[in-house]
Amino acid sequence: MIFFVNLGLLNFKFTVIMKKNYFLAALFAFALTSVSAQFTDDMESYTPGQTVYENWWVDWCGGTCPGLASDTYAQSGSVSYYVDGSGMDPVLDLGNKIFGTWYYTAYFYIPTGSTGYLNLQGTVPIGGGEWIIGNVNFNIDGTGDVDDGPNGVSAFTFPHDEWFEFQLNVDISGGMSSATMEMKVAGQDVIPAGSPFTDSAGTVPTSLGGINYYSAAGTNALYIDDMVFSDSNVGIQDFATKGFQAYPNPVNNVLNLQANEAISNVAIFNVLGQEVYRANINAMTSQVDMSQMASGAYFVKVNIGGTEGTVKVIK
Repeated sequence: MIFFVNLGLLNFKFTVIMKKNYFLAALFAFALTSVSAQFTDDMESYTPGQTVYENWWVDWCGGTCPGLASDTYAQSGSVSYYVDGSGMDPVLDLGNKIFGTWYYTAYFYIPTGSTGYLNLQGTVPIGGGEWIIGNVNFNIDGTGDVDDGPNGVSAFTFPHDEWFEFQLNVDISGGMSSATMEMKVAGQDVIPAGSPFTDSAGTVPTSLGGINYYSAAGTNALYIDDMVFSDSNVGIQDFATKGFQAYPNPVNNVLNLQANEAISNVAIFNVLGQEVYRANINAMTSQVDMSQMASGAYFVKVNIGGTEGTVKVIK
């Protein structure tokens, strides 16, 4: 059970390893039990204008059609993730979850006259595409709607020119065949809690794979910020508002940590799930000397006021 839940976040990173040594990959996933249950992304680690194909961001095209980091609008800080109307096809990898209860929240911004779009995918990386529900349209046909959810067509409204919240909650605790979902847009229950995690035909997906933020129209202008994905609903809505940042990323020697509230403690793990650093901080800012750590990827897990989050940094 733990293996499947925690393979999640790094599933696409282990593809080659699994082909060579399935058992080793399983050990890696098991070791990351305390790391990969949650991630947050306030987009501040990206440079405006950068194509973002890293961390939990992949795309439908194998790296050739990702979204961009933008400083045009931001819910917090100065950077958000942008999907324009040029055919960008980014996918947020949620890790092919087949068990547990999962909560995703993000903030969206769509300017007047512009559109946005997303769909839910049953597997990531993308093969031929496995839609869990139909298209979730933001103003593409003049309104907002889910065109083939478990309850058929579900309409909603949303504001232009201001940030609004998108929530997706999926309960797979009883397995995929009995999984349920809830979707909220700008505070509206678009798909009520307890609805089957299927389309209107009752098709059961392979897993909770990811979210595809395709630029479905030339007018697409969707900005995304302050994402949280967690297996716990406690504190999920407010973690992004705590303003946690870990920079620079990539880091050479010193990693700076800061938040709007006191950071209780921090732990750093390598990709094997081994803890390489831990400290009690109890301050809004701190520095971590990483000069003696080997080059590679690390996962920085922080606790802020009882709420935990994990970010990835490169050394």
